[in-house]
Amino acid sequence: MENVMGIERLSDILRPESVLTPLGAETRDTAIAELIGALDLPGTPADIQAFSQAVLAREEAGSTGIGNGVAIPHARSPRIAKPILAAGLSPRRIDFSSADGKPASLVFLLAVPESSPASHLKILAALSRVSSDKKLLRSLNAAANARELYDRLAPIAV
Repeated sequence: MENVMGIERLSDILRPESVLTPLGAETRDTAIAELIGALDLPGTPADIQAFSQAVLAREEAGSTGIGNGVAIPHARSPRIAKPILAAGLSPRRIDFSSADGKPASLVFLLAVPESSPASHLKILAALSRVSSDKKLLRSLNAAANARELYDRLAPIAV
């Protein structure tokens, strides 16, 4: 069984600087670009561009809008040593072609090592649970600023 890299809470993969509110983007692609810019991605600009293309290719394969106003664009990269996460709260709500037809107000961008499928799935499952917790969603959507959103996300178990 793969080691899940000691990740117990979102604070293990999310930095306060990687939380954006308000997210300024108006489209799926600009939201992804804005959140990629908030990540501390290793490598050259070409590596970052390759990661961006991988995230957009994943979106084309199937929407990461999971419903209830949450989207989780994600991709794996050989340049990433451990999972990292960015989060954004959009007052405009962004169309991620979610199955429930609702635009996303809360967008998580997940970057994971190519060699870490178990961590990838564990983190995606934790983020997916956020979308089904109505009380938590209300709290996250009501965050007044990035620090408040980070403080509400950080303790969430993975």
